[in-house]
Amino acid sequence: MNTEIVTIEEAAKFLKENDNYLILSHANPDGDTLGCAFSLCGALQRMGKRAKNICADPISSRFSFMKEAVKEQDFEPSVIVTVDVADKKLLGDFESVYGDKVALAVDHHVSHVNFAGKLLLEPDAAACCQTVYKLIKALGVEMDEKLAACIYTGIATDSGCFKYASVSPETHIITAELLKYDFGFDRINYLFFDMKTKERVALEERIFRSLEYYCDGKCAIVVLPKEALDSVDTEDGNGIASIPRQIDGVEVGVVIKEKKDGWKASIRTNSFADAQKICKQFGGGGHEKAAGCSFKNMTPEEIKEKLIPVIERELNK
Repeated sequence: MNTEIVTIEEAAKFLKENDNYLILSHANPDGDTLGCAFSLCGALQRMGKRAKNICADPISSRFSFMKEAVKEQDFEPSVIVTVDVADKKLLGDFESVYGDKVALAVDHHVSHVNFAGKLLLEPDAAACCQTVYKLIKALGVEMDEKLAACIYTGIATDSGCFKYASVSPETHIITAELLKYDFGFDRINYLFFDMKTKERVALEERIFRSLEYYCDGKCAIVVLPKEALDSVDTEDGNGIASIPRQIDGVEVGVVIKEKKDGWKASIRTNSFADAQKICKQFGGGGHEKAAGCSFKNMTPEEIKEKLIPVIERELNK
């Protein structure tokens, strides 16, 4: 794929010159991909463009406030844009429909696999919403509380509420700009960092009961069958990948989740281990401290047999 790498200004020029946008989030959507999609869609609509955003998987009700940033529009899209999508296979059921038709990809994953005509990539950004914020500014769209709420959610959730090492001075500067708008950031923080449904509490209980330790206690692994996740809302299932690595002495936390077409290993690391490097061995990717990879036609035990030696090498590097 011959992908043209573009700057913020070049991406903004492209968006100004075209119309009829369809913005795609990645499957199993999180706050960053949705924050990007709704804010960019809303910004394009404020420019008088026709734009809409969709996702292959259901969107948690916790994100319902983001819909206030956009208006429903009925038109035939001609320009496809992806946000926070590192690989077209992450589009889920939409990959076969749109995977080879993406005109512009906006992303922040160092493991990005080129699939779009143009790529705006900022791998040092704590969240893709940081990049989308700058893109909206370059478009000349005035920020408002509805756009700010979407972008703040993306930055806060992808940075672990500003706890992760990916957070930079720019992250805080952009956030400070967003806080000038009265969008109720305290309510957003409660929704995504404090509030737990009863179903989420039950899921965490199951996780703690099934924890297994490897590599002299430096690696903790949890296996979750599909039925465990089917009983919770999409957002209730998000964030569980970080639970094993929160345990004192654990450097690498792994959650192996059953999907409809196999299993996905979500890996989170603490001080020195590189999660992206581990996942890359199995065709996956992500960030240094947060990454994932997929396995098909294997049992959880077989997956652990593959993963553990690679994790051990990374721990002993």
